[in-house]
Amino acid sequence: MKLKRVLVICISVIFFTIACSSAKHVEKKPPSRFSGITLSKDIEQKDSLGVPIEPTTSFTSLDKEVVAHLKFENLAGKHLLRWDWIDPDGNLYYSTGDYPVKTSQGKYLIQATAWHRLSIMGDLAAQQDGQWAVKAFVDNELIDSKNFVITSLQDIDKFPEAVQRPYPKDWAIVIGIEEYASLPSVDYARRDALIVKEYFTKMMGVPEENVIMLIDGEATKATLEGYLKQYLPANVDKDTTLYVYYAGHGAPDMEKGEPYLVPHDGNMRFIAQTSYRLKNFYNDLDNLNVGRTYIFMDSCFSGVASRASEMLAKGARPALVHVEGVSIDANNIVAISAATSAQVSNSYPETEHGLFTYYLLKALRGDADENEDDWVSIKETYAYIKKNVTRVARRMGLEQTPVITPSLESLKDQSIIRVMDN
Repeated sequence: MKLKRVLVICISVIFFTIACSSAKHVEKKPPSRFSGITLSKDIEQKDSLGVPIEPTTSFTSLDKEVVAHLKFENLAGKHLLRWDWIDPDGNLYYSTGDYPVKTSQGKYLIQATAWHRLSIMGDLAAQQDGQWAVKAFVDNELIDSKNFVITSLQDIDKFPEAVQRPYPKDWAIVIGIEEYASLPSVDYARRDALIVKEYFTKMMGVPEENVIMLIDGEATKATLEGYLKQYLPANVDKDTTLYVYYAGHGAPDMEKGEPYLVPHDGNMRFIAQTSYRLKNFYNDLDNLNVGRTYIFMDSCFSGVASRASEMLAKGARPALVHVEGVSIDANNIVAISAATSAQVSNSYPETEHGLFTYYLLKALRGDADENEDDWVSIKETYAYIKKNVTRVARRMGLEQTPVITPSLESLKDQSIIRVMDN
């Protein structure tokens, strides 16, 4: 209780600030005006006034604070100013209470600014993901309200001290193509692949020596086919669980609409000859006859560059590209893809990961354990990824809906990872 009182005093005394320009004597005072609230990540004082730095309405749990800024013009007399912060559940998170703002008798302020800081990083607000609001009241009258979003980010690059014991028969294929020979780059694909590899080994028990890692120029069509058709068949069996991760471009054949994985040396002009047909990719995985295969695909097949906005094929237009869906008939293969065939898989710059990959990793860390049985199942993983990717994409003004194959209705649920203490 004592700690709470200290926090309130700090907020009201240190974080509540008002600054003003010089006062003028009242002759014929212009009407008072209040500008709207401006939200920013910081503020600085210039010429006795507060100026917002990095104005935004989107914040993360890694940001230090939210600064709400208000500007007054022609302020005279005595007033009471109050800031109310409303959490995502609609409850009052904090109120400054009424704070006196006054000018000398017979004078008015041409300009004045007031601001209040809401602490995020390391505070309770960092754990309350969603849409917040801040309201400013003058003399108990609401003069403005501003919505903003706090997204809870987790340091997914750190691992628990305890690691999963290795399962000698399990294997993983991790493909991350950030730089292409002749196509736009895919932001963070290399970084994503490297961290996914660590998850597969440290948290899912795949032995280091059983991870096939293909980054950028290593991921050619010939190399991919060689591993799937020659190397893996000689090293896996029915007791193997195989994990597959792909971050890179996908694209359709513009004439037939068939989707392809685009390797480092893929050429959009000759896509059928230089890229890996997705149906063949799934068939080659099925032919391995392993116990289980889980595929996580941070790619899209709309014809738009993954994590970008430009078309891969020159002169193509998204509205004119029809992409055929690819089903999986095998009962031992499950694939979760980043987006529908008509959508783009997006990056998540605040985290320096792909949007899909970020929430995939959070799911595997245990955030997807909806029933709290200390296991994350494939259905829980998909539900968590779909919910969060869709929500965050819409905040960005985008549409991205992850897809699972086979459908949830026909899929028997399976646990894929035990939740470990972070």
